[in-house]
Amino acid sequence: MKLRDEIQTLLASYSTPDEAAAVISEEMARIDHNREAPGIAVGERAPDFRLPNSVGEEVWLEERLRRGPVVVSFFRGAWCPVCNLQLRALHRALPELREAGGSLVGIHPDMALFGNVEVSPDFDMVCDPKQSVIHDYRLQFTVPARVRQIYTSAFNTDISSYNADGSWRLPVPGTFVIDQDGIVRRRHVTADFTRRMEPEEVIEALEELRGQVA
Repeated sequence: MKLRDEIQTLLASYSTPDEAAAVISEEMARIDHNREAPGIAVGERAPDFRLPNSVGEEVWLEERLRRGPVVVSFFRGAWCPVCNLQLRALHRALPELREAGGSLVGIHPDMALFGNVEVSPDFDMVCDPKQSVIHDYRLQFTVPARVRQIYTSAFNTDISSYNADGSWRLPVPGTFVIDQDGIVRRRHVTADFTRRMEPEEVIEALEELRGQVA
């Protein structure tokens, strides 16, 4: 099953009021339209970073790139069901991703441990406590007031209590395939958190890079 189908099945299982869903959709579309968090572009150099994983080991992008292309994916947090679906889908695809020569780094602003794949030679989940990397990748936005009210009242979710910096700022979900020169070769960025890059597309991009090297 495609990740998008898993997401639609998940969303259909919730009883989100139509009015609330419409407000969230409208605000996310506005963020995209106004390019508040457009993400770095294909052809740009990906900002380097050093962030700790769940056991305090430093994950350094530059060092990872010495071994091969890197997929950098940004998640809203462990509280986000869609993020957890994407995480599991990427974890299932890890053998193929590894075979295509790549490794994965997931970045999130959440204080909580995220998933069960934080420590792996090919898949690290790291926290960006000050959201400096999220900002550098031009993914950061502040949750709009109308959406904030829905999250706290309808979903009983106070994002500021999860974020390491105590803010209502989040990354829009973004995935970047970065070649060994540090250049973004493919990306998927949208404020619509129900849409994510399919693992198959990630693997396809890595295989293309491997073919170029060969």
